[in-house]
Amino acid sequence: MADYIVCHKKRNAPRINVRICQEKCSLRNECKEYSGYLKISVIQKPIPVSAEVPPVALAAP
Repeated sequence: MADYIVCHKKRNAPRINVRICQEKCSLRNECKEYSGYLKISVIQKPIPVSAEVPPVALAAP
């Protein structure tokens, strides 16, 4: 699912995809919405599953 933030620089369609903001916006380092998104995304990052750990087989009772 794509994440969106509200860009106060855009007037007609202020909702913008975060990836577009990261790639094209020159004011992203000063933007409150973008920095808030970064803080939230760091907190909600899923724990990566490593391919090196073998799966555990559960025995049926």
